[in-house]
Amino acid sequence: MSWRLGFAVTLGVGLSVGCAGAPPSTEAPPAASASAAPVETAAPSAAPSAAPAASAAASAEPATPSAPVVAPVGPICQAKCDNLVSKCGKASVESCRLNCSKYDPPPAGCGDQVRAALECARDARDLTCANVAPESCSKKFKEIAACSAGEPPAKPEAAPAGLPAGWEKVTDAADGFSLAMPSGSAEKAGPEGPLRTVIAPDGTLYTVSVLPLLKDKPSEKSLLHFLMKVQGRCSDKVKLDGFVEKEGRSSIHYSAHCPDKTDWNGMIYIGKKNLIMLSAQAPAGKLGVTDPFFYEFEFAGR
Repeated sequence: MSWRLGFAVTLGVGLSVGCAGAPPSTEAPPAASASAAPVETAAPSAAPSAAPAASAAASAEPATPSAPVVAPVGPICQAKCDNLVSKCGKASVESCRLNCSKYDPPPAGCGDQVRAALECARDARDLTCANVAPESCSKKFKEIAACSAGEPPAKPEAAPAGLPAGWEKVTDAADGFSLAMPSGSAEKAGPEGPLRTVIAPDGTLYTVSVLPLLKDKPSEKSLLHFLMKVQGRCSDKVKLDGFVEKEGRSSIHYSAHCPDKTDWNGMIYIGKKNLIMLSAQAPAGKLGVTDPFFYEFEFAGR
């Protein structure tokens, strides 16, 4: 939405000039023609015109600042719907486009929240054909509802000591581990176990996958075969390093540069009852913070 503010100032100055010392005339002056154009008359030097002073005063008045131009959010929402075309039916896409009218224009004073939520949904890897917000963006859509209801914005929580701003400790008691990741992560059921995801403000997608144990003993070879199944073509250039095995627990770091020009970086932790795969994905060269995500991981009872 954009606003344009304009103003016009009209300044008229009339001057009447008489000739000093001239005898008064007994004849009435001829009537001025209604169609005649106004003529500017120079004032005698003895009677300075008020026009320059008035013009200076007008120019001294501060100009009214223009309102900032705000880019519309409609195209962002439509781009989100465009991402459904290749994987969803026509009805789902049309429903998505119709739903965009809810956000354009945004509720008064909530433009920033609407923009952040729609950009998150547009880029979300867990965007579904159902006309609901991706779970990875649920917190941002809740902020729209809170803003519309007149609630003050939530104060950002201070990060625990040693973690980047905006990060938090996450504990999964059911599966027996804890780790650090950006705030706002959401968990859902995956094809083989729980899946927790969050998209950071810089666009990095962080994923925690809880998976069954490998059939083979953990080793660089068995983990490479595992990644080839999980990563598909991204595994063409996968690199593994730092394999550690002790006390019945194993871990290894992996990285890959995918054909779709994204980077996929992560850690695999193998405990006594499950395999935990940590993934950080982003466009090539734009991967966000990973060390706290990878190395604050702990199995319960460690």
